[in-house]
Amino acid sequence: MSNRIELEKSFVLDEENEKRIQEKIKQEGFKLVSEEVEEDTYFSDKDLYFVKNRICLRTRKINDNYLELTYKPKSTEETEKYGKKEVNIELKIKDYEDIKYIIKQLGYIEYVSFKKYRTTYSKNFNGIERNIMLDELKGIGKFIELEVLSEKEDKQKMISELERFLDEFECSNLEKKKKPYRDIAKEYEKNNGNDLK
Repeated sequence: MSNRIELEKSFVLDEENEKRIQEKIKQEGFKLVSEEVEEDTYFSDKDLYFVKNRICLRTRKINDNYLELTYKPKSTEETEKYGKKEVNIELKIKDYEDIKYIIKQLGYIEYVSFKKYRTTYSKNFNGIERNIMLDELKGIGKFIELEVLSEKEDKQKMISELERFLDEFECSNLEKKKKPYRDIAKEYEKNNGNDLK
């Protein structure tokens, strides 16, 4: 089990800014950590309380060889500003269908499922892990997520580090990603009826 505090900001990425960001990643010495296909399945209660309150109950399958169950509690103004706890439990990939079965038997519904193509770069800075994720949701678009992670709860330091990180990568001229991937994928699915997996 992993308990971390994370702060992140996400943006829509166009072709011009993608090239600029790639150059900056090289200049700043970020290391390529992974290139993955993540298959995310989000669950909610039947009244969609989880969706309305940005509670995350999710399975994530990575490259068909890794599986984890993630829980993030309700988002509030405080957690949006300061981050919230994330609990990840690694599971056996062979148990994927059984895990989904148990979650559904507990009364939760499968809200949306989609594949995300993610390239991750990382660098430690001032004792905090900085990550850059370049994401593509097929048919929907490309995005960038910058995050800071720490096992400690020095929230003020993390807020300052995230702001510095965003400034260094000139994110102020990027369009903010206004919704979580879960909601972007669900909206696309409703409007297009396409399978996102």
